[in-house]
Amino acid sequence: MIRIPLDITYANDTKEQVTAIGKDAIAFERQYDKPISALGTRLEYMWFIAWHALKRTNKTELPFDDWLDTVGEIKDEEATDIVPLERSQPTGS
Repeated sequence: MIRIPLDITYANDTKEQVTAIGKDAIAFERQYDKPISALGTRLEYMWFIAWHALKRTNKTELPFDDWLDTVGEIKDEEATDIVPLERSQPTGS
């Protein structure tokens, strides 16, 4: 089963979570004629699947391009922030 948890931050700083499922993955494949494994290769792909999941769950009625104007950022569960080291690591002597 396909489940892709997504965190959406809108341009007005509100946040929303949605989980894309198989139906959203199939809509993606039909829209772009690419397998779901191509999802991380282009920004538009991730945003489309987030929009489709929101549309499927009745959390937006906006067309895709109009919805894009409202979004600031989308992260999937694999996206992580890089945390700097607290101190420099030795490079050898």
